[in-house]
Amino acid sequence: MERRLQWLTRLKNELSNSPLVSNVAFGFILMGLEKLVELEFECPCNPKWNGTFSSAFFIIPAVMAFTLMLIIQGCRCDTWRPRSISISSFVPAIVWLILLFLDGQYFACAMTGWRGRFVTVDKAPPQKWCEPTDESDVTPQELMLRSQELFVVSQVIGIVLLIFICVGLIVYVIRESCSQEEEMQEVNNYEMT
Repeated sequence: MERRLQWLTRLKNELSNSPLVSNVAFGFILMGLEKLVELEFECPCNPKWNGTFSSAFFIIPAVMAFTLMLIIQGCRCDTWRPRSISISSFVPAIVWLILLFLDGQYFACAMTGWRGRFVTVDKAPPQKWCEPTDESDVTPQELMLRSQELFVVSQVIGIVLLIFICVGLIVYVIRESCSQEEEMQEVNNYEMT
C-alpha cells in the first residue's frame, strides 16, 4: 500500500510539473477515447442536424481536455502563469481535433448536405457515409465521391494541425535547451567571480 501511494504521488508530481509528460499521457488517453467514440458514432444523415451533431464531437471533448489539463497542471488564480500553462494546456485539445480530422467521418458527416442512412461502404476499406435514401438530381456515385473528397479534406486538415503541433514541439524543445544553456553559463560565470 505504501509503495502504491509513493508511485501515485510521484506520478502526480511528474504530471503537474512537466507539461510534456502530461501532454503525452493525455494524448494516449485521447487516442483510446477516440477509438471508443468512433465505434458509437452514428451520423444523423440529416442536413439540419449533421453540423450540430458533429460539432459536439469536436468541441465538447476538446474543451474537457483543455479544462482537465489546466486542473492537472495546478492552475490556480494565485499562481497563474498564463503563457506556459495555457499554451501547454491547449495541446490535448489540439490532439483531439487532429484525431477526429484524421479519422474523417466526423467532418464528412458535418459537411454532408443530403438525407440518407449511415452505412459502411461496400468493397472498400472500412469507411462510413450517408447513403442517400431519396431521389435527387445527383447520383449516389457522385455523392459517394463527394463524401470521399470530404474525408480527404478532413485528413489534410488533420495533417496540417499535426505539423503545427510538431513545429510547436520543436520550438519548445529548442527554447528550453537554450534557456538551460544560458542558465548554465550564468552559473559558471557566477562561480568564476
